[in-house]
Amino acid sequence: MIITLKRFKTGKSKYGFGVGGSKLETHVDFPLNGLDMSDFILCGEQRKQNKLIYDCFAVSNHFGNVGFGHYTAFGKSVTNDKWYNFDDSNCSPCREPEEVITNSAYSLFYRMRGYCENLNEPNFEQMKLVPSEDYLKTAGEKK
Repeated sequence: MIITLKRFKTGKSKYGFGVGGSKLETHVDFPLNGLDMSDFILCGEQRKQNKLIYDCFAVSNHFGNVGFGHYTAFGKSVTNDKWYNFDDSNCSPCREPEEVITNSAYSLFYRMRGYCENLNEPNFEQMKLVPSEDYLKTAGEKK
């Protein structure tokens, strides 16, 4: 799941055209682990099936303003579970996971917990999202 934070605000002229704009640097405190999206599922049957818990594995950042800027990223390693800062050709480990949560965070990348146990050897057949028989039956009755 990808969440993009609104970081740019376009300007308006008296004629309604976008002119200029500004960069929004509001601090957004987002969870790195355990984001529960269950309450946001509209289908009641689907909500009952599983908890929809997501863990963050990457964050893209934007530095600069509307006209120009620089992008960096934080990524969590699947081999050692540690966070790293990627900036052009430089890669450095983060001292603390909380370093990832900044005013420059732009896109948040989450993975559903338990969806793929071993990311180094994914089982694509197991990862297919197939609705349960009960869900399919209920959905068919509603048509």
